[in-house]
Amino acid sequence: MRWTQVKIKTTEEACDAVSEMLTSIGAGGVVIEDPDEIRRQLESLDSPDYADWRILEQLDGDVTVKAYFNQEHDPDELAAKIRENLEAISQHLDVGKGYAGYETVDDEDWSVAWKKYYKPFHISKSVVIRPSWEEYSAKSEEIVIELDPGMAFGTGTHETTRLCAQLLESYVKKGDHVLDVGCGTGILSIIASKLGAAHVDAVDIDEVAVRVSQENCAINGVEQNVSVYKGVLSDLPQVKADIVVANIIADVIIGISGNVGGCLKNGGVLIASGIIRDRRQEVIDAYKDKGFELVSADEMGEWVAIVWRMHSRNPNAQ
Repeated sequence: MRWTQVKIKTTEEACDAVSEMLTSIGAGGVVIEDPDEIRRQLESLDSPDYADWRILEQLDGDVTVKAYFNQEHDPDELAAKIRENLEAISQHLDVGKGYAGYETVDDEDWSVAWKKYYKPFHISKSVVIRPSWEEYSAKSEEIVIELDPGMAFGTGTHETTRLCAQLLESYVKKGDHVLDVGCGTGILSIIASKLGAAHVDAVDIDEVAVRVSQENCAINGVEQNVSVYKGVLSDLPQVKADIVVANIIADVIIGISGNVGGCLKNGGVLIASGIIRDRRQEVIDAYKDKGFELVSADEMGEWVAIVWRMHSRNPNAQ
């Protein structure tokens, strides 16, 4: 089978949003080539075999998102649709150079070759992400999650996902109820469940993300205690959670500041990431007078993850 390979030259900030957009308009697969991310993984003691160093020589300085469409899609119409969607994303994020053309490739050229980029790696101290084609012998204290990069977004290599995973490991207690806002591939829901959460309610506005999350939960054996919904925070069951994790973008995190408190128990924790460093204080200020106590703000690369605890004075907390 032959495919139309579309290339987008973008930024680290926007690559997840661009990948989600391409999947939502019909891409059969998405591959992200981020030179900085590959370099960080190569330098990581946890994954020294993540990729061949020579791969870096093949990449330029941009983040390249490659998407693969079956040939039922007219390339010119596809290009116009992509440019239109990139324009919409650019209202919130720097999308970089944008659409960079297309070519026709054979199935085997992309469905196998991109796997060389991915090996098992630690996303947090005890959680290991393992691609399905890789073997891994887990230590007794390790939690192994099977997740294939490239099929969607939020697969674990991005700093925002790493930050959230590490914070979940610190805060999730056995029996907790967790809400995952903007769940993507479901990786954080799976991690929360594996760490001992009794139930996770996950939500995403994209129907592809909902389907992929459900599939990944089934693959990892947590489908019984993770419920995935299409929609936004207000579409989740009206419960008081112990933890809300939101790995989205600063605008949305600010936008939910007025009602997320109603979803948390007194003393509950909000973990928010997807926040570019320049907007850190803006996000903190949005929560200052809404009953939240700032606990920490951790940085990784250009990204920030902020933790708040629900204060007892918040009238919505119980």
